[in-house]
Amino acid sequence: MKRIKKIILLIILILLICFIGKIIKKEHETTYKIDKYNISESFYIKNKNHWYDLVINNKKNTYIISLNENANKKKKIIKEIKYYKKNNLECIVPIYKKNIPSNIYCNENNKSVATTYLYNEDNSDFKEILTKAKKYNLKISKNKDTIKKYKNLSIYKNNIKDNYKFIIWDYKGIYILSNNSQHYQKILDYDLYDNLMSVVVDNYYVLFENTSVNGIKNIYYYDLKKDKLSKYELKEKISKDSYINGIVNGLIYVTDKKEKKQYTINIKKKKIEEVGNEELKYQKYTNQKLNLLSKSDFFMKEQYFSNEQLNIEKMDSKDIKQEYNYYYYLNGNKFYKALDTHKNNPILLFELNNIKEWSIIDRDILLISKDTVYLYNEETGLRKILETNELNYNYKNISKLWKKQ
Repeated sequence: MKRIKKIILLIILILLICFIGKIIKKEHETTYKIDKYNISESFYIKNKNHWYDLVINNKKNTYIISLNENANKKKKIIKEIKYYKKNNLECIVPIYKKNIPSNIYCNENNKSVATTYLYNEDNSDFKEILTKAKKYNLKISKNKDTIKKYKNLSIYKNNIKDNYKFIIWDYKGIYILSNNSQHYQKILDYDLYDNLMSVVVDNYYVLFENTSVNGIKNIYYYDLKKDKLSKYELKEKISKDSYINGIVNGLIYVTDKKEKKQYTINIKKKKIEEVGNEELKYQKYTNQKLNLLSKSDFFMKEQYFSNEQLNIEKMDSKDIKQEYNYYYYLNGNKFYKALDTHKNNPILLFELNNIKEWSIIDRDILLISKDTVYLYNEETGLRKILETNELNYNYKNISKLWKKQ
């Protein structure tokens, strides 16, 4: 009897260890094969999102998939692959386990191209393939360009995803826009035309009042969840000649070029800490990895954590940004992304003329062209968000995106 109890306890212990291991597991890598396709699967968790990076290839084509789905951290999530071809367009539809919705991925002339791009370009071959593959209930999202007027803005509110908010600086304050509400929050009593020091961190839009020649004394922060404006008054001023390096673990990194100091600012706790000087060295993060730089190296140029200049074959652009395992870059009027392990097989996402500014927020691309703010999302493609004539004159650091977690 005692032996049976021991066996039962051992089984329970093994199951408990497996269960705990599954809970704490944050990543895995595996390879497998389905028919003629070799599949490389990487799973990881970032910002509470579950990501699968899938590379599917045969002798002719490579298909790269970025999948944001909670599949209970399962391995080998693809169980079947359907193939379609029309002229120079070849597409696959992976069929997943765990009831993950299917989607379609394509190569045109053996080069990866986003299906949202094919759809928006009204590609006739793609339309024919979609007709054949419609039985898999593919998620192809359509733009909904219904305009709502609000003050001096034209807002495409139906193109704004649930739980997204766009923040637009308007010289004295901010517009806060979602798909079901629009309102304005005044912050300053005077016009600030060059809004160079603002950032979104956690649930806050943060503005450094960098106007006085005597330096920065006040930091305003607007809670995007509670719709509440507050002010953090620094005990000691930071010089006007300062800039934001970036954000790591909820901390805003700021460099004072005049005093040759670097600070972290915790908005939640209203706390500022000096973390960089000639003795401590200066902190630079590249894809979340810390590098310590000397004074001479750090102050050779302005250091931004999420804007590395990278020399990569076939990436003919001076403006390349990295987030997680992907590089994003603009080549002429064509916008691409490339998985770090497949840099020479970039995916064409969209084409857009006169892109003046762009940034990456959790794999979404926020960009400005002429008088329009756009968002590129992997599910919905390129969408207009708002238009305002002011963007023809002033666009730097004007628009921000916040996603409710």
